[in-house]
Amino acid sequence: MGCAASASSTRSAPLPSKNSTSAPAMASTDKLNILLQEDLTIRGGAQLWLMNCGSRMRDAGHAVTFLLPSESLLIPDIQAMEGVTLETYDAAKIAEDPQAFKQQFTSLLVPAQVCVTLVRQKRGGFQNVAFMGQCISDANLRTFLIAKTGTPDPTYETSFYGGPLLAKGQCCVITIAQYTKDFIVENMGVPANLITNVYNGTDTAKFKRTAEMAQVARERYPCATPPNAFVVGCIGSYEERKAQSLLLKAAKKLVETGRLPNIHCLFVGEGPDRDMLDALIDELGLREHVTLAEFTKEPFYVFERCDVIALPSTGKEGLPNVLLEALAMEKPCIATAKYGMPEVVVDGVTGYTFPSGDVDALADAIVKIGGVSAEEQAKMAQKGKEMVFAEHDKVKQFEKILTIIKEKAMAAVA
Repeated sequence: MGCAASASSTRSAPLPSKNSTSAPAMASTDKLNILLQEDLTIRGGAQLWLMNCGSRMRDAGHAVTFLLPSESLLIPDIQAMEGVTLETYDAAKIAEDPQAFKQQFTSLLVPAQVCVTLVRQKRGGFQNVAFMGQCISDANLRTFLIAKTGTPDPTYETSFYGGPLLAKGQCCVITIAQYTKDFIVENMGVPANLITNVYNGTDTAKFKRTAEMAQVARERYPCATPPNAFVVGCIGSYEERKAQSLLLKAAKKLVETGRLPNIHCLFVGEGPDRDMLDALIDELGLREHVTLAEFTKEPFYVFERCDVIALPSTGKEGLPNVLLEALAMEKPCIATAKYGMPEVVVDGVTGYTFPSGDVDALADAIVKIGGVSAEEQAKMAQKGKEMVFAEHDKVKQFEKILTIIKEKAMAAVA
């Protein structure tokens, strides 16, 4: 079920006996064997983070294996990567019978000092983190399990953060927002000493504005109507929890009332709600006020074209990368006042927040930015850029993650 994304493939190690404790071999303390696992099939911010994490660890000289559902939208990108290994599994079948995949998963864990996996909801009988923990525990491996999570969910269970390894202290949780860490401690019963908050970073070197970028942005995303449009960008998967329809309804109010008649909403993404959103645009009579664009791997052109970035999510969020990237590109942000979003969208400083699902409050927030002078918008944009460069630089944040991985890997072979 596996395939190599490079010329050489990693062979699965033999399974250890039940009565032995297996410490992953490591030829050099400088080279690690890392397993990266994700159970969702979409291509969103978290999935791109995992792919980038693997790329950076590979560049640092470590052996990297990705373990993904065979339907994952990341697969073409990972297959194009050199120097990493890709293993896949059937998402539907593992939900029906996880034990049928236990040998495959365990064989990949045997040579790994560390497994980094993203916490996901249980599907049928399969919850990815707990299953990884069970495989490690049952095979008496010393592989350390790192569960990374950005989205707090009250329906999750304590086992979702490490399974049987929680009691052994052979796992830890990395959150991407302080809100998420506090939620897990208070609601899931995971000890605070097993959780470290490390904000996602953004590539501050890449997200820098230039005159050439501005020209390309206007060519790719004309947003030509109405004239002199005030462009509100919304980047994210077209799915219910992202609540793009809320922004459309707010735009309708602003056009009808004349408060911001030149608003133009630029949506960029992919997902199951695209057709619904397209129909809603016509239903609201907003065709000349909306652009519905495809997913892009170059979001900086989207940010450059926009005057403000809005994230009206009503569903689960941690601290979305899109906010960090937008702030790095000197764009004020509007976001729902929940989860980790208020940690970077500070009212009146880097943008404005609004109560979840409140169309009128969202419209008001847009006007607060669209109605002020260009000078005031520039001040807000500068504050956001300063925050991201100081606290959310990707290189600095990745080094924190890599330090954790190295420390846990050293412990696994000690």
